[in-house]
Amino acid sequence: MAVTQPDAAALLGALLASQDDLLLVVQRGEITHASAAAGRLLGGAAAPGGDVASLFHESSREKLAAALAHGAPATWELQVCRAHGGQEAVTFLVVPAADGSRILLGRAFLRDEARRREASAIALTSELANLTRELATRGAELEAARAGLEELGRQREDFMSIVSHDLKSSLNAIRLQAALLQHAQREPTPAQRATIAGRLLRNVDRMTALISDILDAALADAGELRIAARRLSMEEVVAEVVDTIAPIAAEVGVQIRSAVAGAALVRGDGRRVYQVLVNLVENAIRHAPPGTDVLIELAAGDGCVRCAVEDAGPGIAPEERAAVFERFRRQGGRAGRAGLGLHIAQRIVALHGGSIWVEAGARGGARFVFELPSPGDADGSAEAAGGGGTGAR
Repeated sequence: MAVTQPDAAALLGALLASQDDLLLVVQRGEITHASAAAGRLLGGAAAPGGDVASLFHESSREKLAAALAHGAPATWELQVCRAHGGQEAVTFLVVPAADGSRILLGRAFLRDEARRREASAIALTSELANLTRELATRGAELEAARAGLEELGRQREDFMSIVSHDLKSSLNAIRLQAALLQHAQREPTPAQRATIAGRLLRNVDRMTALISDILDAALADAGELRIAARRLSMEEVVAEVVDTIAPIAAEVGVQIRSAVAGAALVRGDGRRVYQVLVNLVENAIRHAPPGTDVLIELAAGDGCVRCAVEDAGPGIAPEERAAVFERFRRQGGRAGRAGLGLHIAQRIVALHGGSIWVEAGARGGARFVFELPSPGDADGSAEAAGGGGTGAR
């Protein structure tokens, strides 16, 4: 083969020196030129002067003959014989030259290269599988978040409806009592004035408590609800709650009873603990049938004080008990004002390091129980001497 052009000579030289490209120049079945890659893959048989057919597996020799006889450039897949045994498929571009020789140009991946590429493919496949699993996990999390946001939106809508209803009910009651005073034909007697004033105050208290619940829930959700803990007598808290709530319960035919067993000291915020117990007792009153009672039990245990509020109402199904403490929930009407009372109680108890739950009462009603830690010996005696009042009033 005559190579006279400088650029063609340079190209041929580069291909012959290549470690990747298989280059064979064949003249009438005899090898005239072979690249370094061809010598490394095919061994000494690829040296100039060798028979080109000896480099190929017998299954490909007929196709090789056709490729060498073909008069136009074309690609051919042929099985070459490796120098150290075995065979390998190589796709050759076979180009006829002007002097009648044939140029066979192909690329073979050697075994180490094949292993490297196989390992790389396995690694990429594994990474792709991991990414697929990660995407599936993130997709599930996003779907759960979307569903949670939808549920929260629904609960907020219910909450606004409940708040609006409760506020409107109290305002209508106040308006009604005011209209009775305004349009009275004669001066109300002292007893009538006391009755009307009591109704006005109760509805004002209801609105005040509802607004306080909303503010406390917002503080709790923002992590800004704070407690000022000190040694506190739970007996005094129970006595104060009974003194406050008993008259209200009596109006609906419900009696408040308490049973205190032994000294019951905790380390807590008197105003907040009072709030928890009031929420639970008011909740029990709403579900206690007329003529029954709400029982408050108090007992000191090992390192804690347990307080329970039990009613004789319809109770709460086991599968619904956890939900009564959720924000905006009024599970079976049990959640208190605007669905916040029990939620706030749970958050306050948690801030004290305690726990709260609901179970079945002995009389078939609901029994709400919370535990608060007892004060340690390291707590100052000066705090105990300072009294245990709640400061709720």
